[in-house]
Amino acid sequence: MEQRKPQSRWYCPNLTIDCMLANVSTELEADGCVLELSGASSRLTTPDQLTPGEFVKVRLWLEGDGTYIDIRLAEVRRVQKHWISVDVIQVSRNDRMRLKRFVAARTAMHQERSTLINRLLIRA
Repeated sequence: MEQRKPQSRWYCPNLTIDCMLANVSTELEADGCVLELSGASSRLTTPDQLTPGEFVKVRLWLEGDGTYIDIRLAEVRRVQKHWISVDVIQVSRNDRMRLKRFVAARTAMHQERSTLINRLLIRA
C-alpha cells in the first residue's frame, strides 16, 4: 500500500465524512463512513485515505431529524485505525444553532461541563 506524505492545510473536496451523532459527552462522537465523491456517484473508502491537516466536508445527522448538519469545512486532526478526529471550522449559523440545541437537550441533566461542539470524534 502506498504511503501518503503528511500534507498541511490541504482541501479534499472529493472526500466527505457522512456520520450519525452517537454520543454527546465532553466532545461529540459519531458513527459513519468516509465517502469519495465523483460527479453524481460516491463510493466508500477507508479512513486511512485521510491525512492530518487535510480539510474535508462532514454531513452530521442527528437522531430524529430529517436533515443533516452541513459542516462545510473541517480539519482532520488525527486518524487512528478507524477513528477520525476533526475540528469544525465552517458551519452555517442555523446549523450551529440546531446542533447547540440538540446537544443542550441531551446534556442538561447528565453533565456539569459543557460539550465541545467544535470537535468531532468519528468512528468510520
